[in-house]
Amino acid sequence: MSEPQQRAIASSKASAIGNEELSRRNKDQLYLALSSAGMGTWDWYLLDHSMHWDERTHALFGLTPSTFGGRYEQFLEMIHAEDREQVAREFAQAVESRAEYEREFRVVWPKDGSVHTLRSRSKAVCDNQGKPVLVTGVCWDVSERSEMENPLARERCLLKTLMDTLPDHIYFKDRESHFIAVNRATAALFGFQDPTDVLGKTDADIFAREHAEAALRDEQEIQRTGQPLVNMEEKETWPDGHETWVSTSKLPLRDPNGHIIGTFGLSRDITEKKRAEEKLAALAKELREKNEALEQDLEMARELQQAMLPHRYPHFPHHASEGEIAVRFYHFYQPSMSVSGDFFQVLKLSDASAGIFICDVMGHGVRAALVASTVSALVGQLRDYLGDPGEFLCRLNRALRSTLEFYSEAPLFASAFYLLADLEKGELRYANAGHPNPLRIHRERDSTNAHPLNGSQHGPALGLFDDAVYPNSHCELSPHDTLLLFTDGLYEVEGPTGEIYDYRRLLEAVSRRRELPAVQLCHEVIEEVQRFSAGRQFSDDACLVAMEVGPISI
Repeated sequence: MSEPQQRAIASSKASAIGNEELSRRNKDQLYLALSSAGMGTWDWYLLDHSMHWDERTHALFGLTPSTFGGRYEQFLEMIHAEDREQVAREFAQAVESRAEYEREFRVVWPKDGSVHTLRSRSKAVCDNQGKPVLVTGVCWDVSERSEMENPLARERCLLKTLMDTLPDHIYFKDRESHFIAVNRATAALFGFQDPTDVLGKTDADIFAREHAEAALRDEQEIQRTGQPLVNMEEKETWPDGHETWVSTSKLPLRDPNGHIIGTFGLSRDITEKKRAEEKLAALAKELREKNEALEQDLEMARELQQAMLPHRYPHFPHHASEGEIAVRFYHFYQPSMSVSGDFFQVLKLSDASAGIFICDVMGHGVRAALVASTVSALVGQLRDYLGDPGEFLCRLNRALRSTLEFYSEAPLFASAFYLLADLEKGELRYANAGHPNPLRIHRERDSTNAHPLNGSQHGPALGLFDDAVYPNSHCELSPHDTLLLFTDGLYEVEGPTGEIYDYRRLLEAVSRRRELPAVQLCHEVIEEVQRFSAGRQFSDDACLVAMEVGPISI
């Protein structure tokens, strides 16, 4: 053999050795790559449905090396029952279509029943006629990633569900205030069916310029300061001019590093609420105006009612000076409201005859005050009968009955007491229409206490019965006598413990002060009642009239 031939043979042998080494190195590199990636390899022979797994694939299925039986059916049995049917179907489709196939599925390890998620990628190998004869593939464990992705997928699903179903308007914007995500409610509000149709638009594309510019200023300020706007009531003006209202919260949108990359917000339509508030405000304004008018009317009514009360008492006799008059008067009058159902008059029949009329209309306020005004007018019409207390009350009752029948179907009535003092004869004549008995302090005799004027049976309250009778009573009137006429509001007062300041307490309070001048006596009694009251005030209309007789010399 010549030298060139020898060199050629040597070169050929070296080349053969080199190719084998290269093939071995390629296999080693593939093994290292697959091992590093945690991948196993497998082959599925379609003619007999047998399978060959490498050692890593065994481990991925929870098996010790070479314990896999090598049957395709056994492979399917190890796949989770919920995934098995779909995997078998998709494998068959991949073989039929001669396509590459990749998917994830769960396997159940035989030794402990634990569930693991594998990902497999495979490719069909065909013979010379193009018929698939082998499927070769790799698989690797993706359980950890799957465990991480599943919560993320759930969160995305929850967010999508929230975005799709929440009736409130949710939106996200970039730094230039372009919409980058909106929910379905927001898209529908803007007149779009698909939320993606809103992406890239700004408020200027949706609203009137005034509102769009105001919204842009708010969002730029949020991005500048990082401070949110929470529960801000915002008026939205639309291109056609109509207005709606929303309660809006806008916040800075930050990336994972905390940098502000835009804004996001949630708004709730409160248009109906605002319209209701505006309507309520208008009604409240109207009510205030009516109340103010009513208050003015009530103030006028109060002034008119006060004008009906005595402001200057008659002198007895008329020519007497202030220091020489035979009888002095004093009154206390306090309505529980603006106007009162209590009423009294001091009447001068002659230089020697004084009359005191007092009444208490059922109820409070305007209704009672109107009846009291009616009684006052009727008293003026019946002056001819003031000399006979019983007859006067009888006629007053009939007149009141005739008048009240046009007011209301509800019963209206008033208690009343009329007293006539004959200063010349030294006599009192009186009649009672269901009214509290006045008190008398009789200093000329050995009386040490006040006594009620209850000389005869009461007649019924005025306004109840057409044929009511009011008997006359009479008693002596002596110098230095004091007479107190009052309504029940003076003493029917509740204390802090619920105890009532009753007629008996009033009688005792007057008796303790029987030596005092009438004015001082009245002031002290009123203060005592007010101190007893839980609210330091009278809860009902209160009226007190005092007549103090001096040395009678008429």
